[in-house]
Amino acid sequence: MLEGFKSNINTFQEINISADKCFDVLTDIEKQELLKSKMEIEFKAGETIIKKGFVASNILYIEEGLVRIDIETDKQSTTVNILPPKHFIGIICSFASLNFDFSAVALEKTTISLFNIKLFEKFIQQNGKFAFNFVRHLSFLSKNTIHRIARLSQKNIYGAVAILLCDFSKIYNSDSFTLPMNRKEMANIFGYSKESVINTLSKLNKDGILNVNDKKIVILDKKKLIQIGERG
Repeated sequence: MLEGFKSNINTFQEINISADKCFDVLTDIEKQELLKSKMEIEFKAGETIIKKGFVASNILYIEEGLVRIDIETDKQSTTVNILPPKHFIGIICSFASLNFDFSAVALEKTTISLFNIKLFEKFIQQNGKFAFNFVRHLSFLSKNTIHRIARLSQKNIYGAVAILLCDFSKIYNSDSFTLPMNRKEMANIFGYSKESVINTLSKLNKDGILNVNDKKIVILDKKKLIQIGERG
């Protein structure tokens, strides 16, 4: 019996229930309710989408753009995640309290859909498939967030910068992209100084791993950059 149990563990495959997949299991009537309640808002780069302390009355979903999530502890703000399209904003915290305990900022032109949180609570109570997918989605997000924070906390500045640049390469699906943040904002993710980020980018540029021109980044040696992220 235990041997079979161990076998099941070894063959377990991680399943990622994405945000948009949660909507797929809603009934036609529920989807109509959701669309009727939907409200879209556009934000310019640098605009605050959520301010810490605001009442958590809506679920926010990124249609287009890029969003930075910041959490303040001991009067110091730290960027804990960068979210691309087809993601909920701060969904892990949305049901934990009446007020948002984080802030969210648009890193580029961003379109957000707002849905009343009470509607989501209704779907969770009446649609078991939606509730199941939603819980699995939250679990997957929680795991990824914890692993990301833990991974970055163990890296030196070179490893941390390499990981972030590989993340942006994946988000933009290209090894050539324009950074949506300045050096100080990058430093705020790692807990290093702005000067450390500047020096690191300069060194990676000098070593031929990157071509850096202000915010324009071209990854010249992706394999080496990934190795730095793993070993740094």
